[in-house]
Amino acid sequence: MSKAKDKKLRKLKHRSLIHRIISIIIVETIILFSFIALLAFSVINTINTYVLRSDEEIRPVLKLAQENWDNKTILEQQLNEYRSYTPNIADIIFIENNENVVIKIGDTTPDKKILSTRLNYGNQIYHRRISDIDADFRVDYKTFFRTINIFKLVNNKPVLEWSNTRHFISNQWIIYKTDIEGINLAVNYNYMVSNFHICFMFSILFILIIGVVFSNFFEIFNIASLISNQRTINRIVFTDPVTGGYNKTYFAEKALKRMKKKYKYAIVQTRLEKYRNYCTAYGLKQGENLLEEIYESTQKQLEKEELIAHFEKSDFILLLRFDDKDSLLTRLKSFAETINKNKKHQHLLFNAGACQVESKKDDINYLINASGLALSKTSLVKPSLLWFSNDMTDEQVWERRIEDDMESAIEYHQFKVYLQPKYSAKKQKLSAAEALVRWDHPEIGLVPPGKFIPLFEKNGFITHLDDYMLNEVARLQAKWLEQGKKLFPISVNVSRAHFSREDLCKHICDIINAYDVPHEFIELELTESAFFDDKASLLHTIKQLKDCGFKVSMDDFGAGYSSLNSLKELPLDIIKLDAEFFRGIEDINRANMIVSQTISLAKKLGMEIVAEGIETREQVDFLAKQNCDLIQGYYFAKPLTVEEFESKAWVKKTAGKRKTISNKK
Repeated sequence: MSKAKDKKLRKLKHRSLIHRIISIIIVETIILFSFIALLAFSVINTINTYVLRSDEEIRPVLKLAQENWDNKTILEQQLNEYRSYTPNIADIIFIENNENVVIKIGDTTPDKKILSTRLNYGNQIYHRRISDIDADFRVDYKTFFRTINIFKLVNNKPVLEWSNTRHFISNQWIIYKTDIEGINLAVNYNYMVSNFHICFMFSILFILIIGVVFSNFFEIFNIASLISNQRTINRIVFTDPVTGGYNKTYFAEKALKRMKKKYKYAIVQTRLEKYRNYCTAYGLKQGENLLEEIYESTQKQLEKEELIAHFEKSDFILLLRFDDKDSLLTRLKSFAETINKNKKHQHLLFNAGACQVESKKDDINYLINASGLALSKTSLVKPSLLWFSNDMTDEQVWERRIEDDMESAIEYHQFKVYLQPKYSAKKQKLSAAEALVRWDHPEIGLVPPGKFIPLFEKNGFITHLDDYMLNEVARLQAKWLEQGKKLFPISVNVSRAHFSREDLCKHICDIINAYDVPHEFIELELTESAFFDDKASLLHTIKQLKDCGFKVSMDDFGAGYSSLNSLKELPLDIIKLDAEFFRGIEDINRANMIVSQTISLAKKLGMEIVAEGIETREQVDFLAKQNCDLIQGYYFAKPLTVEEFESKAWVKKTAGKRKTISNKK
């Protein structure tokens, strides 16, 4: 898993709620302060309105006093009249600095403590002090409910008239210093609030409460939803869609924690072999049901600190405690036997690869990969458990490097043609050669074919190497023709994979004809394993190649189990006796009899015989007596570079005009 993907997955599994909580606090604070500011503004505005109104209503009293102070009777009459249509003014008293009352309009007298602390105001025209004396809230409770109906008719009165109705809420003594020497004015002022202002303030307060409650409820709901969604996401991230159990992501996370406990653990990968075949026979749904049964059956047999998860396809990954390797193998067999008991009429084959946890600090991904690598080496025939070794890693690293470099090796001609001479058995004269490949790697050096050919056969790149070798051999033959040198038939391997091409004959002809090389000097070798594929197609292709003038040979004859059958079916020109006929033989007479009869049979079928792997003089003499045509092996020569082969072959220029050899089409 890449770092970016791992980071996204961790972020998805562990999404923090802190930013959500902070956002809630910020939003709620903004909402609260907004409504408080609105309410405060409304209250201040209302207070300011009524304070200004009190000043406006008391100023005429000061004016009347200044104009009619000398005629107190008229003044009292005017003040009574003014008070009668100014309901906010309850009592009017003119007081001397020594607290003597000069004029009193009304029934209430201010407390002497108020007068004693507020009569000396300097030279201000007037000065006001407000102190609540009777601040009981005298609003009818029905007023609150009327606020809801501010835009409706209330008590059959027009809205405007109702909204102007006032309610007494407080009275205060307001003291002014007048322009009359030694005289102060004390007014008992009643503050009356209209229904409209009460309605407005209650509405703001109601909206504030509703807004805060609603926003809190909404955010709490969001957090609850987020927590629920996070749990759902975690279940999805950790759940395998096939078995309904845990997946490899959950396994990697939990196994890493449990490995730190004081137990001896192993990471084990198990595989149900031929799972695709099972799905073909019983259906994909039944195949998935089987994987679910395997998961549930195995999980029931696990101990407390052990884990199982579906890994991929028919593979499962387990974290198992064990004392020794034999006991672990016994447990795995028990798991398989339990499943097979439930599937009495179906044979299920399980294989396993294991890797021991050596340290609490081991990388879980490395352990999983190591157990999977061991699993890939198991047999498809019988159940087995393989333990991981470092050699497996080295092999995988080597294969990875080969596959990474193989295309550039073709492009930069790193594959070199080596020629192993073939000598006539009787005259012991160089008569032909086999083209072999070596990889001259710029960093590794010379790589033998056994290190890369099997991998190329497995990944399909072998067909590209076949084409490369045919091209190089044709180029070499064309060079020899150009130089007027004698041509030797050169055999080139054509892989089993190549015979799947319907146009193989045309494809080979196009490569050879590009260099104008006579076809009889190109021998095409196929292995006996090619015979096990499409027989009819193989026969058709061989006949086409023979019709085009190529010789066709079978390499490693006798190495398989259908050699005689191959002779019967295939119209071959040459067979090459496998080197194993001549190696490590205890009963030499028995081996020689088989070789002798094989050569005799091939001769009767009109085929040439090449014996490969010959290393002793005795083998050469025996093959010469049996009329073997060509001998190839270390007795005469090992595989040679082109330069070494040319030197050994004593190639001479032909005198005069070069002989023209026509292609057989």
